[in-house]
Amino acid sequence: MTGSPCIVDAPQQTPGQWAVRWFGIVFVALLLGSVPVFHFVWHVALGHKDPPLCTRSQVPMPAATATNVLDGTWMKDAERSLREASPVVWWLRAWWNELRYRAAVPECAQVHFGQQEWFFLQQTVTPDTARFVANAETRRRTFAAVRDLVRAAGAELFVQIIPDKVRVYPELAFADGVLPAAVADNYRRVLDELRAEGIHTVDFAAVMAGARAADATSELYYRRDTHWRPAGALACGAAAAAAIEQHFGTRLSARQPMELGEALEVRALGDLVANQGLASIELPRDDGNGFRTTAMSLLTDHLGELRQYYGVKQRTAAGTVPMTGADPDAEVLVIGTSFAEENGSNALALCLGRPVRTVIERGAAGILSLQKAKAELQRGTRAKVVVWEIIERGLFDPPWYPPRW
Repeated sequence: MTGSPCIVDAPQQTPGQWAVRWFGIVFVALLLGSVPVFHFVWHVALGHKDPPLCTRSQVPMPAATATNVLDGTWMKDAERSLREASPVVWWLRAWWNELRYRAAVPECAQVHFGQQEWFFLQQTVTPDTARFVANAETRRRTFAAVRDLVRAAGAELFVQIIPDKVRVYPELAFADGVLPAAVADNYRRVLDELRAEGIHTVDFAAVMAGARAADATSELYYRRDTHWRPAGALACGAAAAAAIEQHFGTRLSARQPMELGEALEVRALGDLVANQGLASIELPRDDGNGFRTTAMSLLTDHLGELRQYYGVKQRTAAGTVPMTGADPDAEVLVIGTSFAEENGSNALALCLGRPVRTVIERGAAGILSLQKAKAELQRGTRAKVVVWEIIERGLFDPPWYPPRW
């Protein structure tokens, strides 16, 4: 005898369960449609051209051509541009990244998380040393070509290679506190290449090691930014000034008395914070020169640091004259990167005792600033010494493969 199966009626959903289910359905639908809905309302209905928030992740809308439309790349790039311009995407990403950071499992392809909330660029921790070594002959030819260009312009070339933060603070970047073999010798290789071409330079890595040995409490780099602090700029500025005086002092006029101006203090977010996708936006700087990264959460505010900028003044019989980097009669021309802006050029002027004129373009490779100064060098410069600034990590960047300046 077989019994009939027992059929049990499914329990009826309560009003609360239906509310939760429909809330989930509506929330997911709104989330999926938020980007196109936002752009339709903001750009079409309201007629705005720019997004409401400016962030580092935004990319411009690509121009449509027959080729990229047909092969599908335009649609892919356009989708990314629209997605990154959406404040909903920005907020969700920031919320997720901050949640991971607070849970002590941060993740960012660009940032290496060291000890005591010290951050480092990932590319400086794991550089492509094999490619760097293979590019040695190209670098040497470039160094020699720039040397010849500067000499033809009536000046002498001095190159300063600024070491990466990971080289100065390996104990905070690596578990064993030691630079890996793939990193250790790269800086020395560049100095050897410069000297082989008869180009004067100075070992800033050794200078900073000495400064740390003399005062272990003094921080030479910002903890959450790639740039040096005023102490690091001053230590290297003094070393560069001494080397320039030694090799080119007879080309320069007599030293002039210099003094530090008042320090400008600004609390700001470092580039290694902004690169993590935490809650921050870009606002126009007060001087109209680019943007500044602004904290938009308690976490990003906590990760901000106090930045100090020092002015330099030359003492004359008529009073003090501020050094602005624009003096056309300056005998020293700095073709610099953002490190020159971060007190680098002022530290050099202070220690050298001479006005310094600057041509600055951001980019660690130093190629963009060289491009900017090339026209002056080709027609002849009034400077007697040209200081070309390159960041160690910049020699691994695409502009050096091959250099186009």
